[in-house]
Amino acid sequence: MKKKVFAAAAVLCASAGAHAQSQVWLSGWVDMNIEHLISSGPGGNVWRMSSGGLNNSRFNLSGVEDLGAGNKAVFTIEPTFSANTGTQAAQFRQSFVGLKGNWGELSFGRQFTPSYWIAGYADPSWAADLSMVNNMEFFYASYRVDNSMEYKTPTFHGFTGRFMYTTGLGDGTRAGRFLSTGIDYRNGPVFLGAVSELQYTRDIFHSSQIHSSRDNYFSAVYRYGGLEPTLIYHTYNGYYAYPPYVAFNSQGWDVQAGARWNIDGRNRIYVSVVHRHDDNNTSISSATGGVIGYLYGLSKHTDLYATVAHVWHQHNVPIPYPVTFQEYPNGGQNPTGFQIGIRHGF
Repeated sequence: MKKKVFAAAAVLCASAGAHAQSQVWLSGWVDMNIEHLISSGPGGNVWRMSSGGLNNSRFNLSGVEDLGAGNKAVFTIEPTFSANTGTQAAQFRQSFVGLKGNWGELSFGRQFTPSYWIAGYADPSWAADLSMVNNMEFFYASYRVDNSMEYKTPTFHGFTGRFMYTTGLGDGTRAGRFLSTGIDYRNGPVFLGAVSELQYTRDIFHSSQIHSSRDNYFSAVYRYGGLEPTLIYHTYNGYYAYPPYVAFNSQGWDVQAGARWNIDGRNRIYVSVVHRHDDNNTSISSATGGVIGYLYGLSKHTDLYATVAHVWHQHNVPIPYPVTFQEYPNGGQNPTGFQIGIRHGF
């Protein structure tokens, strides 16, 4: 999906007696859908046009400079926008700069967490808006963090490691600090991943208190022709918050089973079911959610799609799981979402 903006843009500059070649790429997505949400928010039923059903509508500006001796400087900036209104999001999806070589890759900035790459790869919907992995398993757990430093190891016999640390809010406390260690294995049709993450979060009602949470993810994908069954197991324990609106303490586990099927290169289907078992069932509930989607490829870059998702809560709790974080359900509601849309990548 990436296209060179400057096809012949070899920018030569003197560096250590050699010439360094720079290249910059612009790519992105424009994704629009008509959406029907049932039992979501005060209105109960919502019909609307929405941006980002399969992908956030966004630009991706990436670059690389050859530094010589096998080393490269790299950067990525990803501003997002609402295609239906033309408004730009206040925060970029990613913005980082780094170095890479035979020794691995070191990057700094706002980045995806190791859990995103490990558990996200096993999400049959590839982190779509109605993804049960996003909306139930990553429910207020981080998959993108600010002020981060990440080291990605070279791949050795199929194994790749990721290590991430963030400086947090930089106020002398542990608030916002995040530590993650992950490893994945790829060999032909097999993918396996494991990651453990620790995060410190300031209490949104008592600012002097800082709490922690621990999330562990294990994922597996197997490719058999165009069919890819996927599995994710996740445990969670601690304090989770979305300032200034929501905060809760809880612990438990959840499991995702699903598959994506590229039928003939033009017709594709994905299905995903998540069951979450919460030990407390006070702020959040044990629940089961499911999503099924169909994509029809008009071309290499353009898809039509239809998606439906639903969440069944086992208990009436104040903080329910949504089918989309763009429209949050009230306590006690079991939300349903339908989307019909078009996605174009460039």
